[in-house]
Amino acid sequence: MTALVIAMVMVVGTMSMAGAANGNLIPDSSVTISGLEDQDVVNLYQVFKWDDVNGWSLTDDFEDLDTTNLANIQAIIDNDTTNTPIQLTKAELEALATYAKENNLSPTSGVASGADFTKSGLEPGMYLALVEPKTAGVIYNPLVVSVDYKDNESNEIDASSAKMGSDSAVAKKDTVTVEKVANDYTHNTNDYVQFTVTTTIPVYADSYVNPKFNVTDTLSTTGLKGVVNTDDHKFEVEAGSVKYTGTPSDGFTSFTLTFDTEDIAALTTPQSVTIKYWAQITSDAPFTVNEETNDVTVEYSNNPKNDQDYDTLYDETKHWTFDIDGSLFGDSSYTTGEVVKIGVDENGHILESMVELDNGSEHGALADAVFGLYPEGTTEFTDANLYKNKQYQSGCKVTTTADGLMEIKGLDEGTYILKEISAPAGYIKDQNEHTIVIDATYSEKEYSKVINGKTVYYKVKTLDSYTVTIDGKKTSTYTMTLSGPAISSVTPGDSSSEIQNTKGVELPSTGGMGTTLFYAIGAILVLGAGILLVSKRRMSAN
Repeated sequence: MTALVIAMVMVVGTMSMAGAANGNLIPDSSVTISGLEDQDVVNLYQVFKWDDVNGWSLTDDFEDLDTTNLANIQAIIDNDTTNTPIQLTKAELEALATYAKENNLSPTSGVASGADFTKSGLEPGMYLALVEPKTAGVIYNPLVVSVDYKDNESNEIDASSAKMGSDSAVAKKDTVTVEKVANDYTHNTNDYVQFTVTTTIPVYADSYVNPKFNVTDTLSTTGLKGVVNTDDHKFEVEAGSVKYTGTPSDGFTSFTLTFDTEDIAALTTPQSVTIKYWAQITSDAPFTVNEETNDVTVEYSNNPKNDQDYDTLYDETKHWTFDIDGSLFGDSSYTTGEVVKIGVDENGHILESMVELDNGSEHGALADAVFGLYPEGTTEFTDANLYKNKQYQSGCKVTTTADGLMEIKGLDEGTYILKEISAPAGYIKDQNEHTIVIDATYSEKEYSKVINGKTVYYKVKTLDSYTVTIDGKKTSTYTMTLSGPAISSVTPGDSSSEIQNTKGVELPSTGGMGTTLFYAIGAILVLGAGILLVSKRRMSAN
C-alpha cells in the first residue's frame, strides 16, 4: 500500500510538471516594476528557466555563474522547497548584476510609462532588472521579478513548489543632487565672495565596479579668481570618511575633486559632501551690468550595466557689478547717462553746447569737473575716505568728459555719496552732497540643458532689474529681458540727474583764510580809528 501511494504521488507530480508543458497550466507572463520615473529604461535578464525534467535551472546566459556563496540561488537550482518563496539577498542581486555586466549579456528592454514598467509575453522564470534612469540625479539598485504559472482560474501555481518570487516589485533608488550658492550676488570689484557646493555620494551596489564620483567647479575666467588658504579665506571640504584628491592652488579658475573609489564602495549610507571656498572679483574693465558666471558639475556612475556610463548634474551662480554713466554690456554705442554735468549762468540758462544722450534726453555738457565717490555715511570728504575697489585702489576720483558724463566702474548694489572736488575753470563748484542708490531685484528661475544626452534641471538666482536713484529721484530703471540664463536686452529709463556749475569766480569759503584776512584788516582799521579819535579829544581838551 505504501509503495502504491508513493507511486501515485510521483505520477501526480509528473503530471503537474508535464501539465506546465502541455498547456493545462499557462505562464503568468506579465511583470510590473513600480517606483520609476517616466521614460526610464528597464533591462530584464532571464536568470532561471523551467523545464519538465529539471524544474527550475539557470539559463544558458547564466550557466557559468559561480553559486558557491549564493545559497538562495543554489536552493532554486536544487529545487529546495524548504523556504518558499525564495528571496535573494542584496549580495546575490549584486552578484547577478556583476555577472551580467562582465559577460556583456543582452537583455530584453522596455521603457517605463509614468512611474510603472510592465512587460508581457515573458517565459516562466526569474528575471534580473537593471534600470537606466532617463533623467540625471537617480541611481537604481538591482532587483528581480518572476514569471510563474497560473491555472484556468488565474490562481498562481508553484510549478515545482520552489516559487521564484513576486511578479511585481518596487524599484529602490538613491537621489543625487548638487546645489551651489553664494553669500552675495552683487559686488564691488576686488570684493571676496564665498561659494558653497553641496552634494551627496550615493550608496553603490557591489555591481558598480570602481564607482565614479567627481566634482568640477569652474569660475568665470574674466572676472573671478579662487583663493585657497589665507587667514580669512580658506578652501574647505567635508566628506566624512571619503578621501579625495584635487585641492587647487591660489589663483585657480577651476578645480576637480576626485573621490576615492574604495571609500565610495564601502559606504553603507549616503555621504553628504560640502565644499566651501572664496573667490575674488578681479575684472579690470567691467562694464554696466558686468555679469560673471560660476558653475559646478558632478559626474557619477549611474548604470550597473556598464562601468563606463556616468551622469552629470549641473548648477551655477551669477554675479553682477554696476557702473554709473557706463556702457551697457560693453557696448560703447549705448551709454547709460545717470549723472550729467552741465554749466549754467546765474539765471540757470545753459551755457554749454547741447549733447543728446543715448536715452534720448539733451543736456548742456560740461567737461573737466572732478568728482569723488565716497561710501555711505562719510562725513569728512578727504582723499583718505574715498571709495576704493579694483579700479580705484587709491580712491575713486573721476573727471567729466566732453559729453558731461563721468564713468564710475565696478559698483556693488548699495548707497554711495558723490561730491564735486573741483569745478572747471570759470565755474563755481557745486557744494552739495549727492546720494546715489543702486537697487537690484532678483528671482529664481529654473533652466535645463542636455548633457550627455540627458536633461539636467537647475535653478539660478537671476537679475530681473536694477534702478539708479540720485537724491531721491529715480534716474534710470533697467529691466532685463531674459532668454535662458543670458541677458539679451535692457530697457533703460529716460531721465538723468543734472549737476550744475554756475558761471563765475568762486569766492573763498566762509571762515577760510580769505575772510580771516579781511577780519584782521578791518580790526586794525577800527582800532586805528579809535586811537585817532581818543587822541583828537585829548588835544581838544588841552
